[in-house]
Amino acid sequence: MTGWILYSALGVADAVLLGGLILATLYLRRKHPGHVFTIWYAFWLMLILFSGLFYYVWASERSISGSILSGNSPIGGFIVWFQKTSMDFHDERYLIASIYIIVVLPQVFSYLVSGIFGCANRLVLVEWITAAVTWLLIKFLAVLSGILMAQAIAALYAKPVLRPADLPPKLLYSIMMISLSFIVAGVFYFTYEYRFRRMLVKIRKPFKPLISHMRRYAASAEAREAKKKRYAWLRTRARKLASGVLWN
Repeated sequence: MTGWILYSALGVADAVLLGGLILATLYLRRKHPGHVFTIWYAFWLMLILFSGLFYYVWASERSISGSILSGNSPIGGFIVWFQKTSMDFHDERYLIASIYIIVVLPQVFSYLVSGIFGCANRLVLVEWITAAVTWLLIKFLAVLSGILMAQAIAALYAKPVLRPADLPPKLLYSIMMISLSFIVAGVFYFTYEYRFRRMLVKIRKPFKPLISHMRRYAASAEAREAKKKRYAWLRTRARKLASGVLWN
């Protein structure tokens, strides 16, 4: 009874998430069709690769210990490690958070401290690292979904490692992960392209005098550098013209 209730809840959640997957795909295909292809490629690559590996291990159970796919060989050990890492959301979460914090947090503190003296520079790589971290999460969900789907297929034949009873939860979790992958991508690009930029403008507006003070000297230096570059071509052209006139 408890298992039936759990499967029913997962089925409802998957139905909702599948709706989100369709909506996210309809949005992404307008400006980011390549991202739709990339996510599905990661899913199908893992599904086909691990389906073949699971079937080989099951069919060659007696000889697998002496083959290159055994856990003691470098290739087999790497496959075992890759599967374990790709399915460990706890470690992946800390890895993604650590990368983001290491890149962004030192810049924020530097901006605040140097801004007291009017020397704050623009934060660099924030947009890039945000996109990179988001895609790490999207990739992780797509890869996890493919591995779970491969396990769901293996549950049909790979006794006693997997049983037919493992098929429903593996299948439902796989659908959930691939749906979340597309939803995260859709929400990221929708927010990044529209709402986030507008929100930043609204947030900055009341603090514009303070931000101007914090960047006063840095902005002056940037303006002087831009002015030099702007008139560099004109100065070079004038020197060439003057040299030509004098030579003639």
